[in-house]
Amino acid sequence: YAEIIPDLLHVHPGAIRAARRGIPKLYCVTDSTSGAGMPDGTYHLGSQTVTKCLGGVRLADGTLAGSVLTMDQAFRNLVAIGIPMHEAIRHVSTNAADYLGESERGRLQCGAYADIVVMSPELQLTQVFVEGESIEPQHDH
Repeated sequence: YAEIIPDLLHVHPGAIRAARRGIPKLYCVTDSTSGAGMPDGTYHLGSQTVTKCLGGVRLADGTLAGSVLTMDQAFRNLVAIGIPMHEAIRHVSTNAADYLGESERGRLQCGAYADIVVMSPELQLTQVFVEGESIEPQHDH
């Protein structure tokens, strides 16, 4: 097992493909910061001020400080670099659950919790179920 941040900034697509060959149970993490889902601008990362731009979060000197990656975007990125959907699904769900010893999460089977993400054919999030219950997205106004 090993984790990877597939935001295509932390790790180059070629390195992701190479990691998949050498690490059978590769799983995705987001390293997401407070800028995730927010417009470009200034945010806080602990005591640091960071700037979200160009799909990442950087310190004043330009150093990559984190990501704004969401897990649905991680899935889209894997598919975009040529990973078959049925394999990408394992990278964003089952492999992480297995690493944590969670046999009732990260899979669709009898007795599992039925945490389900539904996506459109264009891989846009359309619905989410947590433990079998549909949830509505929360919007800040």
